[in-house]
Amino acid sequence: MAAGLDSFDEVRTLGDDELRALLESGRPEQRVWAIWALALRSTHVNDLAPITNRPEPDAGVRRNLAVVLAGHGQLDLLIALAKRDPAPEVRAAAMQLVSRLAIDGKVPPLLVTERVASDATEVRIAVLGTIFENAPPWLVDIAERLLEDRDGEVRYEAFEAMIRVGRQLQALMWLEEAPEAEARLSLMRWSARGRIHECALALKTASRRLRRLLVESVRLASWRDLEPAIGDDITLVRAVARRNPNVFDEMPLAALMRATLREPTPAWIALIRDRFSMLDHPPDEVADLLHDFRELLTRQITECDAALGRLRGQREDDLERGIDYLQEQRGVLEAAYDHASRMLVH
Repeated sequence: MAAGLDSFDEVRTLGDDELRALLESGRPEQRVWAIWALALRSTHVNDLAPITNRPEPDAGVRRNLAVVLAGHGQLDLLIALAKRDPAPEVRAAAMQLVSRLAIDGKVPPLLVTERVASDATEVRIAVLGTIFENAPPWLVDIAERLLEDRDGEVRYEAFEAMIRVGRQLQALMWLEEAPEAEARLSLMRWSARGRIHECALALKTASRRLRRLLVESVRLASWRDLEPAIGDDITLVRAVARRNPNVFDEMPLAALMRATLREPTPAWIALIRDRFSMLDHPPDEVADLLHDFRELLTRQITECDAALGRLRGQREDDLERGIDYLQEQRGVLEAAYDHASRMLVH
């Protein structure tokens, strides 16, 4: 009989049992007509009136139908829509509602797990969108499995779902193992909408590679946002500086000093000298570093004097530029040393 049904008007004349049989065995368009006809017969779906202006509803109307069916408890029709509708976007909208009902214990979770395992990308993403804090274990298991999905969009949504439910360890393990291009894109999306600091905190103990990718992926690389992921890592400080030339003005003086103690450079020592010159009394975290920093400057001055002595001993005319450079650097070191000594006295 199904083969001879070529319009909604023909389908709507069938009995309920015939319509339900058509849901299982009919062509895609016949399944849509059957769901529509059954919905219109319900005594509980008066809200369908505004969306019944056309005999054969398009996908947008059918998405609205899913909401109406869920709202009026027509769960068998909603599940039929989630399973049988030919449009993946309609099945996704319906399955998202089914997933929420399963969370509330109103339908079996198996309905969700089966569709996630066999349906389209849109459906898997829709189900992942229902996963939040305190999600039931079966739903968290779905998210964890989908971290290995064949579709990159699904993998990313599964990653975000794992973050939302507090499974950061598993989420970050996936991110660590992801190819660099996928990890970079994931970090770019994750850190968007004002979440850079949140991401930096989550990555505080992650690998340097992942923290570098975060620095390189954010739209605005500010020290305040990224500091938890950078710490005193010289490589990452430089990575931020490449993105944000003003980062050294944003860095706390103590952070700049710790980075310089680990890997001193003339430019960073000059920056610290300038910051010292504006201080009367050092903050406690700076004061704690002054002894070590002054010892570093003492060594640097000694090395600079030795290098100057070697150049001057060679007595070659073309060495003047090198001597001038070293003398300039010695002046920076001495000024920084004097400022550090002054603050130690205080």
